[in-house]
Amino acid sequence: MSKIVVVFFLFIGIVFMDFACTKKSKEESNSELLSTLLSQGSPIQSACQRFILTESNCVAVADVSANVCPGLISRLKAQILPQELSTDAVAVLYFDCFSKINLTYNLTKACNQNSFASNSEYRRVQRTGTSSAETSWQEAMNQCGSLENSVPPVDSGLQDTDTILGSDPFQ
Repeated sequence: MSKIVVVFFLFIGIVFMDFACTKKSKEESNSELLSTLLSQGSPIQSACQRFILTESNCVAVADVSANVCPGLISRLKAQILPQELSTDAVAVLYFDCFSKINLTYNLTKACNQNSFASNSEYRRVQRTGTSSAETSWQEAMNQCGSLENSVPPVDSGLQDTDTILGSDPFQ
């Protein structure tokens, strides 16, 4: 009788482990990995990663955020005027504003991961294209950066910072 109980508990243990260790779908695994990665590091690093992620939705070979974010953060902070207000917190607001307009652009453009070869091509087309998706993006970029006397969206929090961008930091 004790052998039957041991075999029963072994069987239950194996079944339980099978369910616990069942391979998740690729989409679930990617989502979990992305969430984990975005929750790591400083707020400015996370904001830059979100920005790169919005671009990568439409790019065949996307930039690796760990490689490009230090440079993007430096370039962005260098364009925030006045320089004494160029803090990580303000840069996060700019990255978040740019991420929002990229998402809108992606939807309007109906792009996918094969639409652009690289992040630099994605940015070039946004800035030089003449379709309605690009002209809308250009207006929104000017608003986020307070370029050409534009005013940032109220929900961006940028109006409260009393800052503007000297120029597009990602050109």
